Amino acid sequence: MKKYVEESLKYLLRTRLFIHKYMDEINAMYDMTPEKLRERNEGRFLEIFRKVYFRSEYYRRLCLAEGVKSADEIQHLEDIIKLPILTKDMLKAHGKELLTRSKRGLMKNHTSGTTGTPLTVFQDWASVWREQAYFVCYRKRCGYNYGEPMVSLRGNLGRSDISLKVHVSNTLFLSSYNINEHTAITYYQLIKQHHAKAIEGYPSSLYNLALVLHDKGLECHIPVAFTSSETLHDYQRALIEKVFNTQIYDHYGTTERTIRLEESFDHDGYFEDPGYGIEEYYDDYVISTSLINDVFPLIRYKTTDCIVPKQGCFPLHSYDATIESIEGRTASNIVGKDGTRYSDAALTFIFKDVPNVRKAQFIQNEPGKVTLNIVPDRNFKQSEQNTILSLIDEKMGLRNIDVDIQLINEAELKYTKRNKLALVISNL
Repeated sequence: MKKYVEESLKYLLRTRLFIHKYMDEINAMYDMTPEKLRERNEGRFLEIFRKVYFRSEYYRRLCLAEGVKSADEIQHLEDIIKLPILTKDMLKAHGKELLTRSKRGLMKNHTSGTTGTPLTVFQDWASVWREQAYFVCYRKRCGYNYGEPMVSLRGNLGRSDISLKVHVSNTLFLSSYNINEHTAITYYQLIKQHHAKAIEGYPSSLYNLALVLHDKGLECHIPVAFTSSETLHDYQRALIEKVFNTQIYDHYGTTERTIRLEESFDHDGYFEDPGYGIEEYYDDYVISTSLINDVFPLIRYKTTDCIVPKQGCFPLHSYDATIESIEGRTASNIVGKDGTRYSDAALTFIFKDVPNVRKAQFIQNEPGKVTLNIVPDRNFKQSEQNTILSLIDEKMGLRNIDVDIQLINEAELKYTKRNKLALVISNL
């Protein structure tokens, strides 16, 4: 009952009554030309910059250290490169000093903390409602209206409950912790009875469910699927879309709320949600500036994510794809003996070229050495291990990486606390 009340209140506090004006603002930005949107973003950036500059002594000291002695030196969007770069460590140590108002009444979000101490991010209701409005506006363009039947596998439920239907939001929450061959029929029946118009979840959770349903010869018909919070791999997309007879729209965002990317409506890449942030893309990191949160302003915040922009791209609309791919976080890389990094996206050949691998996971504890744990299908042959080693040699070079292949059962795979299955677990 507690979870039912929590999810009901969470939905009610984010309904159209509270977010309609932000929806109007976002819909207007969808219709802007890139030039008009840039003009709008420049004005919003200058507004947030001046607010934090005059209200945060800590931020003024950072600016002074970069040679910015006055707010008047920042007059245009191009001037943003003069400003200091914020890092996660800086926010952990001085985050409260960036606040532009008292923290009383603000909400706190926390990053997962998988690489150390979690980071606390502060929000007011205006930024929460803006965030929700972006979800509503994008998903409506994908063919789903909030309030229509939704199935959700996002770690909301633990192992003790397999399902929870929240009537006010028309959402059927399913546990991602109970998916196995013994529960496949139960999941299938729950989904069929709900008549879902959309399904959402971590890619690994939706893939796990699609896998057990496929084993039973079962299929569902759900028009739209929304994935987020993990890198969506091609092998996952293929099986999910096949089993659920659906069309996936992938979403990328961060707890810090500085960057938000959506899969394009033509599925030819990703676009930046209009008016959400200002992004600077580099080979193995991103510097982003939030335009939705002015109580905890993150200007030029560095995240170690690998995002590949399209080359020679001249968008005509704010929703045209400008991002080629999202390769994932650098923490999801394997490091060779010579220091070369191989992203998790580059390792999915195992699923493409070796037909009897159900699941796999690379675990690295030192550079140049990995353990490759494989959950084999019943038809897996010993010779396929040699095929895998040949593929690794072709793509990475066995001289640069020592590989120990272990055949395991599914219970031995390592999941996060939110039940995400990572292809790469790096303990470097």
